[in-house]
Amino acid sequence: MAAMETGVSFVVPVYNKADWLPAVLDRIAAQRGNFDRQYVFVDDGSTDGSLDILRDKTAGWDNLVIESQTNAGSAAATNRGIALATMPYIKFVDADDLLHADATRVLLDALAGDEKACLAFGGVQTFSDAATLDLEGEIGTPSVRRLARPLRQAISRSLFNPTQFLARTDCLRAVGGCDERVVFSQEYALTMRLARQWDFLALDATVAFLPQEVGSRLSNNQGRQLQRVTRAVQYFLEDYPDTPWSLRQYIARRMAYRAWKYHRRANKAFWPTSPVFWRQARAWLPILGGHAAFIERCGRVFETADRRAVRGTEEKVLG
Repeated sequence: MAAMETGVSFVVPVYNKADWLPAVLDRIAAQRGNFDRQYVFVDDGSTDGSLDILRDKTAGWDNLVIESQTNAGSAAATNRGIALATMPYIKFVDADDLLHADATRVLLDALAGDEKACLAFGGVQTFSDAATLDLEGEIGTPSVRRLARPLRQAISRSLFNPTQFLARTDCLRAVGGCDERVVFSQEYALTMRLARQWDFLALDATVAFLPQEVGSRLSNNQGRQLQRVTRAVQYFLEDYPDTPWSLRQYIARRMAYRAWKYHRRANKAFWPTSPVFWRQARAWLPILGGHAAFIERCGRVFETADRRAVRGTEEKVLG
């Protein structure tokens, strides 16, 4: 396969990651492999100097695009990066994650020869001290496992974060990229859209390293994260009404159980007295009135909890 046919666009949405960017950029520059490269950075209205760091650290890089936009969220920034990509494959990188030197190479090697798969992903490791990581050791040729018809798996749990996977650019565009109605947690909705049409490849190799403590990471707020995930599923079912009934029913049960479990933990409510409990029990019967509408009601649990948390914070400040 010619070098241009295996070219990779590195797409990196950035918002207020000044503390992490230098190391992230070093790891992108350190990627090994015989493939053409494009570097696409979309600064989503950073206010901490991230844009200046991007420009300074990438001075002299070939085939470089740095775009700055008014803050619109990671889904919009990711979609802008997809639109700017010129290579047949895209390697996403979160702006606070580190790549192993062989990450792109092994993902590309697995995916380039498989026409039925739209993406390949590897494992992830969290760290508290980057100095303890082996980011340069040879990965070799990891074993590859096929996830055929992976939509149920993609909905059940988050299979990967952006830094863990590499995807075909035409597949990303064919599904419309990320769902911008879900401003953050962009990879979840995108994963569902892709899993609806193509297989995934899972590599038995650690390719991404995530710091344990990032104060600005949105996934630190579990309630809001679950709220975003629930909304993404709701929109997915609205957009794809041809999703098999058995899968829609399974999704409704899973979303209702998540809402009840979170409500029970957050409110310490005795389960027989909680409407949320009865909703998750109801989910084991055929859903009437539409699965998307049922899931939207499940999502209100997280919105209520979030409002209570905000109100509690305000009361502490005013007090």
